Amino acid sequence: MENFPADDFAIQTRQPNPIILCAMSFVRSMRRLWRRRRWRKRSVFATQDVGLRERTQAFCDASTRGMRTRRAVALFAYIWNRPTDRGFITSLLRWIRLLEYDQPLRTAFNDSWLALLSGLDSVPLFADAGLPSSTALLHEAFRRLFQRLLPTAREESDTARLFTAIFSSSRSVERFVHLDASVFARVARILWPEGGLDAVPHMSDDIHQALSLLATRVAGRGVTAAVRQRGSSRNVENSPFYRLVFATDEFLRSLGTNDNLALDRWQRALHACRAEMIQVGLHMEEAGVSTALVFDLTSMDASLDRMQLLGSTIAASSRQAVQPARQLLNTLVAGRLEDTRLGPLIRQNLNLLARKTVERTGHSGEHYIANTRREYWLMWLAALGGGLLTVFTAAFKLRIIGNSFPLFVEGFLIGTDYAISFLLLQVFSLALATKQPSATGAALAGIVRENRGVSRWSKIADFAARISRTQLAAALGNVIAVCLGAIAFEQLWHKMFMHSYLPQQTAVHVYETLHPFTSGTSIDAAITGVILWLAAVIGGWCENFAVYNRLPEAIAQHPLGLKIGVRRMQRLAHWFENNIAAWSTSIVLGYMMGFFPEVARFFGLPLDIRHVTLNTGMLALAAARYGVSSFGHHWFYYAVAGIGMTFILNLSVSFGIASITALRAYNVRHEERVKILKYLIGQVLHSPLRFILPVDPVHKTLTISPAQEALDQENG
Repeated sequence: MENFPADDFAIQTRQPNPIILCAMSFVRSMRRLWRRRRWRKRSVFATQDVGLRERTQAFCDASTRGMRTRRAVALFAYIWNRPTDRGFITSLLRWIRLLEYDQPLRTAFNDSWLALLSGLDSVPLFADAGLPSSTALLHEAFRRLFQRLLPTAREESDTARLFTAIFSSSRSVERFVHLDASVFARVARILWPEGGLDAVPHMSDDIHQALSLLATRVAGRGVTAAVRQRGSSRNVENSPFYRLVFATDEFLRSLGTNDNLALDRWQRALHACRAEMIQVGLHMEEAGVSTALVFDLTSMDASLDRMQLLGSTIAASSRQAVQPARQLLNTLVAGRLEDTRLGPLIRQNLNLLARKTVERTGHSGEHYIANTRREYWLMWLAALGGGLLTVFTAAFKLRIIGNSFPLFVEGFLIGTDYAISFLLLQVFSLALATKQPSATGAALAGIVRENRGVSRWSKIADFAARISRTQLAAALGNVIAVCLGAIAFEQLWHKMFMHSYLPQQTAVHVYETLHPFTSGTSIDAAITGVILWLAAVIGGWCENFAVYNRLPEAIAQHPLGLKIGVRRMQRLAHWFENNIAAWSTSIVLGYMMGFFPEVARFFGLPLDIRHVTLNTGMLALAAARYGVSSFGHHWFYYAVAGIGMTFILNLSVSFGIASITALRAYNVRHEERVKILKYLIGQVLHSPLRFILPVDPVHKTLTISPAQEALDQENG
């Protein structure tokens, strides 16, 4: 035995430090606690849920189709409609583990599930769920509202009954659509039969019928006269929509024979239909848009998408092809819920209305933009003339208000005053600043739609700069002319009749109504901006209606030409085509501005119209009554501030609504709209002068990689 020195032996036999022992004991305790907690977390999904087992066993014990349907709804609604997402995923994983580890229960469930699938009718679900069905907004809205209150009774064999009962809320739909891929694969192994669609011939036959039904529906809409007149072929036999029916039938007969040529021909038929729809859409943009035709194109596009999903599912029906089935199920689940919601219906119809009107509104808006220096100074002259004409418009309005007519008579007279004034502006090619923003906003959106990639940014900046300086020139010209014209009008009136045009009470009323803080000037000015936009939309709709229905050609071919001359009728048709948008906008705007305050007063609402040029004329007439002394009163400056607020709100609200509506109609995404806004703000800060005067633009150099440019072009 080896002898250790005394010091070394003392070191080896020394007792451990108590502090170290306590620390080691604390670490061991924390490790045991952490392991116990992790074990509990792992076992939470393995813990049995009595409710799940009872509902699963009840479904397995069902002996009739109706009983299986009710108990299947009870089982899956119990899983999917949990209050929290954690509770949902916990319940789902517990049910999956229950069937994965309990083989007798799994066998009984598979037998009952296969019997349920064999007795269901899935054609309405495959062919109708989520697809547009009616263009009548009010009829469809009432139907959906009534269905939310009292759901439609369905047959026990209708598969949509399962979907409607289980996925009855947007939360349950989102849980299904965003389900993890691995979890979905485990669910599919339980619910999808071993032999795929071959094990459920009835469901395979339903997919066949749905494909045939969708192909017939697309062909029925595609061979109408409205589509053929705007497509590449007017012969029905040569229409790709007509050929789609035969290609679909050939594809369905080829299933199970490994005939890939039929599948290729069917896919080419789908692509040919889409190409034809693009051709029809391009023709509509040039020759007028129809709401019914746009709806038909939207419905056909959605039906073709559904056909591709069904075709992919039935062509790859093995258990390994989970992705096509999942895409189909996601579409059906989301579409079944949308069929009962009012929001998607309203958004769809508003988009149709926007598509119908924005093209023509944007086309008209191009005439309100000065592209050269000569056009810029001509806009100044037109604005000065428009301001002088507005003096008389404001004078007539104040005289009508002072006579205290009944509500309808007053609204009609004021509206007629406005309408005649706006028509005279059009006849003599004069300009009113507030009539332009709603039309130019649609034109700006057209620039966004027609350009892609990096070239879009410079064109947007140039176009926005031209719009901005044109609007500013028109507004300043209107304000300057209406102020000077009002002073001259008051002086001339006083010399002719030896008294002021406005009574003192009316002048005081003008000052009070224009105060920016003690009156509703800001609200009224914003509402006026909405009315300006709405009038431009109606004008675009009228022009689109005339072009789509070929009214100018009908006028030129009218039998009246035999009496007054064919050339006179042709000139009348040409005049109608060039002026229908402007005249309809002027008349509608005039009467909307005239009747809106009267309707508001009828309902007891303190609302009025605040139009920057008209109110400037009214203020100038009121100030001219007091002469130079007006500059010494604070109420005059408050009224001027109200005019400035009115100017900003009139232009910004009408231009903003028009731009957003047009961008949505052109399917420009929200992220892209934010990028456009940020870019325009940067351009204003970098070179503000080009947005005020017609100077040479100073372009900011953009450094963008080729990959980013290609991505921008792909995203549009």
